Amino acid sequence: MSVHQQVVFLFLLVGSLLPVDAFHPSSFPLKPAIKRGALGSLRPVRMSSTATISSHVQQQVALLASASEVQLQVMVSKFLGYGILVGSLFLQVPQLLRILLSRSVVGLSATARYSEVPINSSSVIYHFLLGYPLACYGENIVVLIQNLIVVALIWAWRTPRVPVREMLFCTLSFVVLCAAQLSLPKELLPWLIYVNIPFIFGSTVPQILANARQGHTGQLSILTCFLKLVGCCVRIFTTITQIGLDPGLLLGYFAGASMNLTLVLQGFYYRDATAQLNEEERRKRDADKKSI
Repeated sequence: MSVHQQVVFLFLLVGSLLPVDAFHPSSFPLKPAIKRGALGSLRPVRMSSTATISSHVQQQVALLASASEVQLQVMVSKFLGYGILVGSLFLQVPQLLRILLSRSVVGLSATARYSEVPINSSSVIYHFLLGYPLACYGENIVVLIQNLIVVALIWAWRTPRVPVREMLFCTLSFVVLCAAQLSLPKELLPWLIYVNIPFIFGSTVPQILANARQGHTGQLSILTCFLKLVGCCVRIFTTITQIGLDPGLLLGYFAGASMNLTLVLQGFYYRDATAQLNEEERRKRDADKKSI
């Protein structure tokens, strides 16, 4: 047997002793570098996909949370708005009761009341023409009617009596002002609410000065001033949530809040002098009744 035949015979003998699948590709172990490379190339893809899904889910959750928060704010805002509308039915009730029970308007500034009426009318016209929700201004309609009643009581019971020409001038001015505001061009409407700013100070500064000059608050209802203060603070919130950053409205509410806060502080400061004055007024009325 030649050498070549011997080598072939030897390979056949060894091959017959090995398993059948000894030379199958799966029987060869992969090199560690290849295995690490293969696993490394798959892992980032899987992590990237997971991170993308997780980020998308987080964005959706954040959007839902934000939308829910906005809806909650709007719901609370509307609830407060209608709450103010209902509460406005009783806003001037303390003031009206003080006037009717005492049959006196001592300490009330007629100028302040004259300036307060166009504040409410201008606010109603402004909101109505711009199509704002009723919950944002409904109380102004109620308060306007109440303020007109207070003005009528001042005209009826003030001493000395209010001149007739003053009554006619105030009435005519109010009618002309409302007619002019209703006929404003649409492009000028945003400026309408700024007209309220001087009236806000005009309706409170005379009363503040009168209180300081007299040393008491007379028949001024501090409870009504406090309710106005709370109403202005709530309106700041409802305006931002339901209308937006309307600078004219917000400036007016901030001005009203600051002025009514001053009146509330005056009521607290002059409470003893006011109580003494009211007691003297009561004794005087009782004496007048006895003399009759």
